[in-house]
Amino acid sequence: MDVSRTDCGGITGAGEYKFRDGHLIVTLYQIAIWAEHPEAIFTVVTSRFHNSMKLYVLGSWRLPDAAPGDHPPAPASAEGMSLH
Repeated sequence: MDVSRTDCGGITGAGEYKFRDGHLIVTLYQIAIWAEHPEAIFTVVTSRFHNSMKLYVLGSWRLPDAAPGDHPPAPASAEGMSLH
């Protein structure tokens, strides 16, 4: 499943958010990507169950108008930033 920032409720910070039938984990790195590329789309992966609820994480990302196989650059605002 692919999601945009809007699909996730306009998340503005790293953390754990209610999402569908579980929780979505968002890192500072992913927030930096959305800050620089608001139109970025992430692949959502079901990670594990936590207290009988699904836990989702954001995986790879792409820009909507990118050609297949294109790798988007890391956001400049994420330099030296932890992935978690």
